[in-house]
Amino acid sequence: MKCWKADKDGNLVFHRTARNFNPDVATSGKVVIAEADYIVDVGELDPDEIHCPGIYVDRVFMGVKEEKRIEKLTLKTAGGVKISAKSDEEAKMRIKIAKRAAGEIKANNYVNLGIGMPTTTANYVDPDLNVYFHSENGLIGIGEYPDPGHEDPDLINAGKETITVKKGGVILPSSQAFGVIRGGHLDMSILGGL
Repeated sequence: MKCWKADKDGNLVFHRTARNFNPDVATSGKVVIAEADYIVDVGELDPDEIHCPGIYVDRVFMGVKEEKRIEKLTLKTAGGVKISAKSDEEAKMRIKIAKRAAGEIKANNYVNLGIGMPTTTANYVDPDLNVYFHSENGLIGIGEYPDPGHEDPDLINAGKETITVKKGGVILPSSQAFGVIRGGHLDMSILGGL
């Protein structure tokens, strides 16, 4: 697995939504090898920040400092939100649908956004409504798409689009993100159709 930081005992820290299923996968592996961006001495990681304890990790090695790839660079621009579409007319229709869906959301709701067009909805909800958007890959509190130059390859939604975290948002492992769904803690889900 790939991690952000590790100590020499194999305690791991993941960066933002890159945590996803990694801590859970490590608990079930016969042999777990972690490739870390940074390796620090034992004791340098705060025990409260460790996402995967070293008891699950067999080997740690320093990764090559490659540039992390962003699969779907999605940005906020001066002209508004840019979404992928086959034509300008299709883009306008998708935005119209996302705005209409945003109008259904009530104050203080917890709302799951499905992959595709539903992810655009977060950009059209009044921030004063204090809505927490949920993503299965481990984020409650999806913000708007980032401004150019502020994208983070380790901060993505379930559709692999670059996003921001709203004030008060939390990052959690995917197993807990799915637990939110199974436990009935969401007020609404916005899903696309094929």
